[in-house]
Amino acid sequence: MLQKIRDKATGWIAYAVIILISIPFALWGLNEYLGGAPDRVVAEVNGVEISQRAFQQEYQSQRQQLASMFGGRIPSGAVDDQVLRDNTLQQLIRRELVSQVAEKKGFRVSAEAVAAEIRRIPGFQRDGAFDPQRYRQVLDAQRRSPAEFESLMRNAMLLEQFESGYRQGTFLPGPMLDDYLKLRNERRQVSVHTVPAEAFVDDIQVDDTRVAQYYEANSDEFRTPERIRLAYLMLDDSTLRDEVSVTESDLRREYEQRMDQFTRPEERRARHILVSVPDDAGPDAVAVAEERARELYRRIDEGGDFAALAAEASDDPLAATGGGDLGFIARGDMDPDMEAVLFTLREGDVSQPIRTRLGFQVIELTEIRPAERTPFAEVREEVEAEYRSRRIERLQIELTERLLTESYEQPGSLEPAAEATGLEIRHTDWFTREGASEGLAAEPEVLQVAFSDDVRDGRNSDLIDLPDGRVAVIRIEDRQPAAPRPLEEVADEIRLRLVWEEARARAETAGEQALERLREGVSFDEAVADLPGVGSDGLWITRESGDISSRLLHRIFTMPRPSADAPLYGGVAVDGGDYAIFVQHDWEAGEVDPSLRSDAAAQLAGLYGGLEFEALYRALEAEARIEIFRDNL
Repeated sequence: MLQKIRDKATGWIAYAVIILISIPFALWGLNEYLGGAPDRVVAEVNGVEISQRAFQQEYQSQRQQLASMFGGRIPSGAVDDQVLRDNTLQQLIRRELVSQVAEKKGFRVSAEAVAAEIRRIPGFQRDGAFDPQRYRQVLDAQRRSPAEFESLMRNAMLLEQFESGYRQGTFLPGPMLDDYLKLRNERRQVSVHTVPAEAFVDDIQVDDTRVAQYYEANSDEFRTPERIRLAYLMLDDSTLRDEVSVTESDLRREYEQRMDQFTRPEERRARHILVSVPDDAGPDAVAVAEERARELYRRIDEGGDFAALAAEASDDPLAATGGGDLGFIARGDMDPDMEAVLFTLREGDVSQPIRTRLGFQVIELTEIRPAERTPFAEVREEVEAEYRSRRIERLQIELTERLLTESYEQPGSLEPAAEATGLEIRHTDWFTREGASEGLAAEPEVLQVAFSDDVRDGRNSDLIDLPDGRVAVIRIEDRQPAAPRPLEEVADEIRLRLVWEEARARAETAGEQALERLREGVSFDEAVADLPGVGSDGLWITRESGDISSRLLHRIFTMPRPSADAPLYGGVAVDGGDYAIFVQHDWEAGEVDPSLRSDAAAQLAGLYGGLEFEALYRALEAEARIEIFRDNL
């Protein structure tokens, strides 16, 4: 299946936003273009289906996140694709489970809150303000309706609201916080000496017999890996761009056909006075609210100042400073009942009270901004870019169908597919299962297929969709099987390995012997006097001391606390194969700095809140009916 463009979003609100606005097109498969095959299901959570399309969107989003961490490309072998797919599925299952329990517990997000969140999204703004036309353009490009996107946003906000309640509601008793600060800031007095393995290297000799014995015992470690070279066909935008020609008449016709997109719709500026009605209000409360709204309308009708009355009586919290101003409104931006009245008013008219979801509203139309058509000259580049993109997309779909058909029906060669598509057969250099540093063989998707049984048996591959939208078909052009490396080639490598193994062992032995002398009552200086390396005596350290090896710090602070009359001794291998011995002389509880309490409280609250939410998820998972369809992954 051709997955032309990939989504790049994670998080819950971020997931809903970025999935729409970070790339120009949503994920569409070749079958959808050619026949509209129904989406398959990868899992069911309490009867709710998770589609293959949703899985692919989330999978590509997580791949994109990982790629950004590595500077734009995931190094070969850095990520296990199967583990990533499993994690993706678990993330979708988790999101659905939490969404279900949030709905069940009555969490809700109002339409006004969703609208406010959408207005804040930079991708829907122009010159720092929400632009309804741009909003519709982005949704049109995504082939989504406003209702669909608003539902996505509402669900993301619901999940964030529900999770934040658990994370932010953690209770931390004061004594617990004090204990944490004392433990975190605890100090210990130690004497440390590090025995370097390098100090023993020059005294170690490894003869040819040991080298040969090691070679025979570990022969699998000294083999040249299997290498292959690929022949492939690649279909991408750059190979198709020159095939598409565009005339001025084409662009004019495109402009006329998309006139709605280049016409700013009529907008009306209004202000309102709100008399709110709670969702659970009874008939008497509704009647009281309506009478209050009608009284406000009568006062305005008799000459009262609208802005002053809004500041005085409106239940809208912004009315006191803005005089009830709602800004410019286009059709589809507000409550339908309110818009139905607003777009029938003349400038300066004040409406009778209107019943909406919020309650009763009196609105005044203050300004009309008529629809305005953007001239062709101003949008010509945009029209051309969209037109070319669509033409290239259609051509790519056509060529992809040919590539799929010919490479499948003629699996023993790429020549028929090359002739049918006009694509050039290209070739990679030699590479192993670790992949190459650049080019096609650096793509994890290609590596996974290149060493599969079907391709190793001499057949063309299926279509391979790459994250950047390219599509490839590969076959093995040449292969070199794995083979033993001769002893003469690896002898020096083995000798060096054996030297360092023995050097590390000697460093540890020397350190352990010094520890025995310490335990027998010898002073620290005397015990380490004959050892190579350097040390420190009577050093005070904390868990965050930067001049001490992390392994050594961990060993010291996981031991019991010492006392002046009962020092503690220990040793540990540290980075590079060196061996550190130490004596713990004394300890001091950490100070409780009042200025650090708030930061520490936030840190602990985040930790415990996360643990509580994770426990909730585990409980939900244990009770849920979850069915996974791995054949569809």
